[in-house]
Amino acid sequence: MANLFSEPKALKKWAIALANACGGQEVQQSSIKLNQHNVAKVDKLLEQFVIDYNFNMQTMNEVRAKQEEEWKNHIG
Repeated sequence: MANLFSEPKALKKWAIALANACGGQEVQQSSIKLNQHNVAKVDKLLEQFVIDYNFNMQTMNEVRAKQEEEWKNHIG
């Protein structure tokens, strides 16, 4: 799989696939209206994604560690 940042089309294809995987109204790539890519906006959106993803992963890791500790205390 190519790097998502190798070309704007790759990142757009990934974003559409992600949007459709979330359910709801289907997102489709269309050539009706073509926009120029906005690097600053892409950076801002990806930064938000990374921050939120890392927060959620940290929370889930803490929950998982707590569950493992409770399981060890229950067993031992």
